[in-house]
Amino acid sequence: MNRSAPLAAGLALLCLAGCVSASVPWRHPTVPREQWSQDYSSCRRQAERESGWRDEDNTSPSAFREYDRQRAKRQADGSLALCMTDLGYVPASRSEPDRR
Repeated sequence: MNRSAPLAAGLALLCLAGCVSASVPWRHPTVPREQWSQDYSSCRRQAERESGWRDEDNTSPSAFREYDRQRAKRQADGSLALCMTDLGYVPASRSEPDRR
């Protein structure tokens, strides 16, 4: 039983690290890291306004039919990506590892 405690702690740390790194899935080579989340939030709000999509709005099935929800989600994702790209960001999966 004592061996499972370090394993559980390690898994919890991995999950926490995954949440932190996934919060801003974009990287910019010259913009300070502190600015990344602000730009991402701004682009996400703009995309939600344009598409009508709200990630938190999934509790009300009558708000969107499933097809409309999926279409609005795709539109929001595309708008968000366009906004971030226009600001000079690249998706984290395509950028080099962060060496700061």
